[in-house]
Amino acid sequence: MKKANIAAAVIGMGFSSAAFIVTLGFKKFKNVPIGPEFFPRWLAIGLFVCSGVLLIQALRVKPGHDEPAPTLSPLDRGMRRLLIGAAIIVVYAVSWNFLGFLVATPLGIFALMFLLGLRRYRVMIIFSLSAMLVIFCAFRYLLGINMPMGLLDGLF
Repeated sequence: MKKANIAAAVIGMGFSSAAFIVTLGFKKFKNVPIGPEFFPRWLAIGLFVCSGVLLIQALRVKPGHDEPAPTLSPLDRGMRRLLIGAAIIVVYAVSWNFLGFLVATPLGIFALMFLLGLRRYRVMIIFSLSAMLVIFCAFRYLLGINMPMGLLDGLF
């Protein structure tokens, strides 16, 4: 497991460094104290710190106390759910501009809740629509950010 943790830590540190460098090129806005780079930059810093802690822990493991790393298999039920969840998110992101936020978001939330095992359909529909409405209103009216409307373009 020591080699796997070292490899994961180095990959995580490399990925976080690349993400941090990308945030340096984000557009700066005048009179905006927190710009679009704030959240991704802090996520990159957090990933770098966590990867560093993992690296230190892996290097401190004494020889002989190392246990083998578990293998990942797409046949594992949890791994299949992870891959299906990632596919749902990719389909959601790809369909966002075509279907629009108001159509794609409830469908994506509903699909993820179904994947996680929830079968109370009335609750799932109400939650999906409520979450979409709250997010839409927050972005549209509080933040002044227009969401892609897709099929419903021209209604709002």
